[in-house]
Amino acid sequence: MRASWISDIGKIRENNEDTVFADTENGVFLLADGMGGASGGEIASSLAVRTAYDYLRGRLPRADRASVPRLLADTLASAHAALFKRSLAEPELSGMGTTLEIMAVRGEEAFICHVGDSRVYLMRDGELRQLTTDDNMASLLVKQEHLSPEAVPPQARHILTQAVGASESLVPEIRAIGMRHDDIIMICSDGLTGMLADREIADIIGTCRHDLDKTAAALVQRANTRGGFDNISLILVEPAPLA
Repeated sequence: MRASWISDIGKIRENNEDTVFADTENGVFLLADGMGGASGGEIASSLAVRTAYDYLRGRLPRADRASVPRLLADTLASAHAALFKRSLAEPELSGMGTTLEIMAVRGEEAFICHVGDSRVYLMRDGELRQLTTDDNMASLLVKQEHLSPEAVPPQARHILTQAVGASESLVPEIRAIGMRHDDIIMICSDGLTGMLADREIADIIGTCRHDLDKTAAALVQRANTRGGFDNISLILVEPAPLA
């Protein structure tokens, strides 16, 4: 498979609270967008990604297909516990938390575990489709109060309904996606989706898809051109071409 990943501080923030990690050899991809004030966000995202990778890398090669979803859930729980333990040991970090996207690629299948308002997308046949549901108040109002997305107050998009390390318990979204040879899966923080509409992202991927590094750089550049109000991070993954 091919992959490209990038994390940019943006134009406004003084520090980068996003963490991205990719292990293409073992098909492990992680992205976290931290929160918590001061250095709490940076610590939360970094600790979550590091803990998740340490837990997953030794177990994934031994897991059969049926056990991968449970393994991802256990990986998430491990990161959640690590953040709670750290915040208890350091009271100044109390309340820190993070989104967390965990993706494991096995053969022609991608397994995804999601918490927060970072997103996973599938680009297929020129169309971009969001695979995950945002864990924020905006999504809750649309689902439970039947508001249209346009009627949701803008601030509701920034209120998370669950986050790793900050929620008492987590209910992750876990799914498997069969991948085609010309698919692209994108994992991204809301620093990208807050600046660009899905149709713009699709246009950029479609234009630059022959070069994933160029695609990633173009997406970050466009988000920064629009204001870069948040950290901008993304991972692009394309399966290996058919033999």
